[in-house]
Amino acid sequence: MNGEPKNEPRANRARAGFLLWAALLGPVACGEPSRVPAAAPAAPALQLAMPGPAPRGREAATASALNATCTGCHGEIAAEWRASFHAQAQRDAAYQRAFALEPLPFCQGCHAPETDANRPVPELAADLGVGCVTCHVVGEHLLASPRSAETGSGTPPHPVTRSSEFASVGACARCHQFAFPDLAARGQSALMQATVHEHAQSGLPELPCASCHMPRVGSGANQHRSHAFPGGHDPGFVKGALRVRAERTAANRVLLVLQTERVGHAFPTGDLFRRLEVSAEAIGEDYQTVGLARRYLSRHWSEKQQLTRVVRQVKRDDRVRQTAQEVELELPLGADGSAAAALPIVWRVAYQRVEHPRSEADEDSVLDGEIEIASGTLPPLSKGEPDHVHP
Repeated sequence: MNGEPKNEPRANRARAGFLLWAALLGPVACGEPSRVPAAAPAAPALQLAMPGPAPRGREAATASALNATCTGCHGEIAAEWRASFHAQAQRDAAYQRAFALEPLPFCQGCHAPETDANRPVPELAADLGVGCVTCHVVGEHLLASPRSAETGSGTPPHPVTRSSEFASVGACARCHQFAFPDLAARGQSALMQATVHEHAQSGLPELPCASCHMPRVGSGANQHRSHAFPGGHDPGFVKGALRVRAERTAANRVLLVLQTERVGHAFPTGDLFRRLEVSAEAIGEDYQTVGLARRYLSRHWSEKQQLTRVVRQVKRDDRVRQTAQEVELELPLGADGSAAAALPIVWRVAYQRVEHPRSEADEDSVLDGEIEIASGTLPPLSKGEPDHVHP
């Protein structure tokens, strides 16, 4: 396996790894591995905590050492994780810019969960981000999903607690749905991030998060769920989430129909700063823009200053759901319809992330990055011709 020392037998490394597990996890991990059958599901009466933000009940150095035992044996999965945004949760430049403006322990608890959220993040915790141990080692349990035909029947060299809840939405919920920290402190429940609630209200509530965000990769004995965690930063993943159809309904009007493809939540979901930009522009001679219309689909926020803190509230939510959504754009091309009809119209749909918006005007937000999902050109209208459609 990738990452294994060439001159050390894997059995020896497994035994050494188990001894470290025993030292770090305590009595539960100290029994003989054979006493905890790998295929045995968690007992129904066993109440297991699921992964979540800090505090984790361990020091960053302990978590780092424990994580190294995971990556030492699971080289392929470790490489996927290292390239993921889970591993970069604390180092991510966009997060660091936002955190500099609002340095809240509330944010640090999820982005650097292996340290005290009220203190500066040590290098070991920053390097881990959301590590193997963050999700798989909770309390005294090394969590894993139940065995399936695809995952085989091998026996790991350490105890494993298999849980059906760990294979469900519950494994992701504590870091991917939460209220605004100021509202939560007052016992209110307005959600800052509502992905789990959106999933429950979608047409795919039975589909666990892992089915899309941890697709099966590899084959045979090497088949496993990917730990690259594709999501809103993955161009291919984002583009595959939405189908767009465009048609010209009048000389200066464009209708775009947006339909998600097996997306189990609103699109886009996640933090406050994600949106879809839907635009159309009429192109004149020399390719100059003659008329432009644009809309942003997102959770639209209003802001209210309360003492030293800005409180956000949702004014409206026009993100794309499971049913097809129509967006009609009217271009400011004047009263001369014949002149407008002679112009081609370029349309575009892009997934965008903006930097820490502080204005209710969407146009004032600073763009942090974008992925173009679809675009096209609707040709000029000719007399007697039907409207043009672009699939």
